[in-house]
Amino acid sequence: MQGAVRQRVLLFLLGLIVIPLGTVATILFARGYRPSIKYGQILPTGLLVANSYPDGAQVYVDGQLKSATNTTINLSPGSYKVEIKKEGYQPWQKTLSIEQEIVTRATSYLFPSVPAFKAITANGVANPILSPDGTKVAFSQNLPGQTSSQLFILDLSESPLGLLNREARQVATSTRVNFSATRLFWSPDSRQIIALASSSAYLTNLNSQPPTDITLTLSQITSEWSAAKKLRDLQKMDILPDILKNLLATSAADLLWSPRENKLLYTATAAAQIPGRLIRPLPGSSTQTQNRTLTPRHYYVYDLEEDRNFEIGQVPTPTPAPKKTKSPLSLSPIDMSLILASLSSPHPSGWSWFPNSQHLIRVDDKKVTVMEYDGQNSTVIYAGPLESRYAFPYPSSKQLLILANMSASLSASQSSLPNLFAVTLR
Repeated sequence: MQGAVRQRVLLFLLGLIVIPLGTVATILFARGYRPSIKYGQILPTGLLVANSYPDGAQVYVDGQLKSATNTTINLSPGSYKVEIKKEGYQPWQKTLSIEQEIVTRATSYLFPSVPAFKAITANGVANPILSPDGTKVAFSQNLPGQTSSQLFILDLSESPLGLLNREARQVATSTRVNFSATRLFWSPDSRQIIALASSSAYLTNLNSQPPTDITLTLSQITSEWSAAKKLRDLQKMDILPDILKNLLATSAADLLWSPRENKLLYTATAAAQIPGRLIRPLPGSSTQTQNRTLTPRHYYVYDLEEDRNFEIGQVPTPTPAPKKTKSPLSLSPIDMSLILASLSSPHPSGWSWFPNSQHLIRVDDKKVTVMEYDGQNSTVIYAGPLESRYAFPYPSSKQLLILANMSASLSASQSSLPNLFAVTLR
């Protein structure tokens, strides 16, 4: 009897010792502490969380294979070259600083080395233009054997079932408006389109109503569009710290927000210094080299969530501009400037935002390049035929829509006009 009581007491005392020790050990393990056989003690480490899209890639640290992606790796504090590789995809790499008890993330978006290619249209398209919200492309067609001109909308968003590449929808047809001979402009809310001809303008709603002649009210409509865009831009600025807001107002131009409105691409117009610690730094923030000293004619990206500022390039030396020819449009310059102001004009750097807000995209004559917002991992995602530098990423980031003329590989019976093609990215 006494032996049983003694045994229960010993188990109780043992529990009082083991449970707290186990709890402490679990907490230390979660914080990255690991036993070191070499030094005979428990040493703090940092945690590297490596993820890839798509997953199943290999993680190399200083050239040594460590694990597959979507995993956590314990590393002693220090600087490491981290590479993420997957067969059939272009590699990713960065030099990351690992700090004790801090989680550092290596999130890689891997792009295929040889992407798939799919035709979206077959009868030729004219004037493709991306909507301001990035979810639709408007284009025109004059189909063989028809006297009317058609205006189509291609929805780039992913359906609830995960489907892409849906059929383009005709939203307007007209015998008096040749949409292929006009310039198309989206409204700031992506719900209306203006087709601007040499001496007339027509407004089309996306509900398949006939286009409306707005030649006499064009100035009023474009003024309203411009005011709506300006109001939205001012509302976005309100989320910035006051110090940064004032600095950008006096020393920056060409502000371009990322789709998630958590990063800002801009051009420095005057020398300035962004103060440190405008917001409380997040644990595990980016450890890439930043530059808070602004140099005129340089491009920067500011990360609002991590309060970090990255330089991504500088304004190239301008080349002599060719002689200007007289515009074929008979509308007044005021009307034209209002229309252009109502649109999201390209950033002078040539870079625009990728839908995931983690990358920038640049379209050249025969090449499309993607780069991370901190200036790292510049990757060519498409190289080949390209018309008028038209290349638009799908909102899901899974595909790239390009305009290309493949007439050299088509039969004589097929269209020689450029068509839209989808390039698979994921």
